[in-house]
Amino acid sequence: MIKRDELFSCKSAKLLILMFLLFGICAGCLDKDPVEARVNTLVQSLGDEDERVSSLSANELCAIGEPAVDPLIKALKDDNPQVRSLAAQNLGIIGDKKATNSLIKALKDPVSEVRMNAAFSLGQLQAVEAVEPLIELLKDENGEVIRYTVIALGMLKDPRATEPLCEVLKRDDASISYDGDSDMRYTGNSNIRSEAVFALGETGDPRAVDTLLDLLADKEVGRSAASSLGRIKGEYVFGKLIKLLDSKNPTTRTNAVAVYEHIQDPAAVPILVRMLNDQVPEVRIGAAYALGHFNESEEIAQTEQPLINALGDSKVKVQAAAAGSLGRIESKKAIPLLAELIQSKDSTLCETAIYSLARYKDPEAADALIAALGNENWHIRMKIVYSLREVGDTRAVDPLISLLGDESSGVRKGAASVLGSLGDRKAVEPIIKALEIERESDVRVSEVQALGILGGPEAINCLSRVSTDKDEYNYVRSSAEKALVILKGGGTVNPSSFY
Repeated sequence: MIKRDELFSCKSAKLLILMFLLFGICAGCLDKDPVEARVNTLVQSLGDEDERVSSLSANELCAIGEPAVDPLIKALKDDNPQVRSLAAQNLGIIGDKKATNSLIKALKDPVSEVRMNAAFSLGQLQAVEAVEPLIELLKDENGEVIRYTVIALGMLKDPRATEPLCEVLKRDDASISYDGDSDMRYTGNSNIRSEAVFALGETGDPRAVDTLLDLLADKEVGRSAASSLGRIKGEYVFGKLIKLLDSKNPTTRTNAVAVYEHIQDPAAVPILVRMLNDQVPEVRIGAAYALGHFNESEEIAQTEQPLINALGDSKVKVQAAAAGSLGRIESKKAIPLLAELIQSKDSTLCETAIYSLARYKDPEAADALIAALGNENWHIRMKIVYSLREVGDTRAVDPLISLLGDESSGVRKGAASVLGSLGDRKAVEPIIKALEIERESDVRVSEVQALGILGGPEAINCLSRVSTDKDEYNYVRSSAEKALVILKGGGTVNPSSFY
């Protein structure tokens, strides 16, 4: 216990006083403008060595918003670097563009963390006038400052940054270090390179294409380069990619295939079908996955059979990629084959088949999932149960009712939850009976929530008993209480209302 005369000599005192200010308890004793006084106090508290105090102050200043902008701009010149840093950060979060010029000046602050936060905030403010100063900051000696500057330039999406960003990608790891004036540490140039690759994609500038194409051979940032190329539209990209598909480097071929996935040009379909026969599994995986993104009827006519053939690939990951794509294009021919894959001993392949069948709004797919509910693996049964929520076929109600007595609590919980979602009140009585003998609290919660969603007199009576049962789990009882309030008011219970 802290003695009264010691109260204001401990760290807790500062936090306590700050809390008084935040909630306006002292508003009556402040100057004519209590908001201004409150903001000034909070700005001063940004420099507190107690992180709880400085963090709470920063959050409150952001919540105050516009009235805090001018004091925060002034704070960019504070003697305390922590105040300057948090001020720079908060100005970006608040989002008032009148801070732009002051933040540009803060890019030359002697402390790296201030420069870093100023750069990022300029990106948040979409301050295009900051592009040139940010480009200049790419020469900074601190790796984290460079990384956040690159991110900011990506936010601005300005083609003026294209060539400087390409130059960043050519830098050697050893040429970048941190200056030691910040607690932040730079952990490797690959972080900067990844951000630079992303930023180039954001600019959408065709001048970045050759640099990004060269990076497709890079194991660290090749996938990011593929994604960025996918955002730069044009025949120029498409034509150069075709040549790379014949590269002897499997990483290049794999990432080139990924570019086609992002471009989604129908002309890529026959090219990707051809790549299903590549010698390298990673290339085949990428091609099978990419083909699932072509959903027009003419495209499906070209991709369906090759993807079905890929289900027989020697590599399970290729099979799984093909199974996923067949689900995305909702191939009717693939339904029996996907049903067979649910029995696979490989969990990834099995689960992919379940997810794929759940995409169909088709009675045959629903039948395949319902038939697989007898799977001996409880984890697979549970996955199938939840997939039936997506299918939404009420023919699943009776099979799900039978699973209310499953040996696995996870399956029982899922069955109750999905029965609530399907909305068939024939499940009310079985759920009430299951609730009478169920011991697991999380399952009981799902059963109570399902009754709340299904509603009706029997459900209300059961929920009333549960809500007043002193021996009931607290969360189960409170869930029943919430459902009753809504049902008795004539409303419909939304599952999200329980959380």
